[in-house]
Amino acid sequence: MARRGPPPQSPEMSALKGTAQPCRRRERLVPPIDGELVKPTWLKGRAAKLWHEKLEVYRRRGQGVAGCEAALAQFCALEAALIDQWRRGNTPSMAAVNAWRGLAASFYDTPSSQVGSPAAAGQGDLFAANMPKSPIAEAGHA
Repeated sequence: MARRGPPPQSPEMSALKGTAQPCRRRERLVPPIDGELVKPTWLKGRAAKLWHEKLEVYRRRGQGVAGCEAALAQFCALEAALIDQWRRGNTPSMAAVNAWRGLAASFYDTPSSQVGSPAAAGQGDLFAANMPKSPIAEAGHA
């Protein structure tokens, strides 16, 4: 079975990364939500501290995570549990590490999830020069 590609990105994240292409544009199924995020009451200790640290990073990035509080809380709780295991000298299971990596990628917290294409530098369509010109477009009718 072939490996699936990366998960789709929001239109805003594609624009920020410089990889937005009209032919690949995907519309949001859920509109972004404005407002303050409310930390779940069950999130305590190190996980709550991680929550506030991550929100500050996302705010500086301009990355909205409102409406994703449950996933962010799980991400923070899992990261706190992993840190506790490492501090006690225990090696966490690879299942837990992979779950953390998946959540980190969902929130663009890994180096590989933050990488854009070479067109991000404003080079435009690198293949446009290779395309044959339409006689209608050359005449200015397109």
